[in-house]
Amino acid sequence: MKKLLTIVAIAAAAVVAVPMALAQNAGQGQPTPQQGEQADKAQAEADAKAKRRAAATAEMKAKGEQVPQKEEEEEARKKR
Repeated sequence: MKKLLTIVAIAAAAVVAVPMALAQNAGQGQPTPQQGEQADKAQAEADAKAKRRAAATAEMKAKGEQVPQKEEEEEARKKR
């Protein structure tokens, strides 16, 4: 009888422990590097866009043209 109870207790513990271990490991592994690459790509695109805007603004100022202030205000808000 004690052997049967021991086997049942071990089986019950395994039924609880295995899904918990799988759930803890579910978010780890390959997706993390991919997310990092996507974030790096998005940051590089944002930097390139900011450089293009800055160059266009500088060119307009050099020519004496009116610089769109709305864009400058939006950029200032984003930096805060």
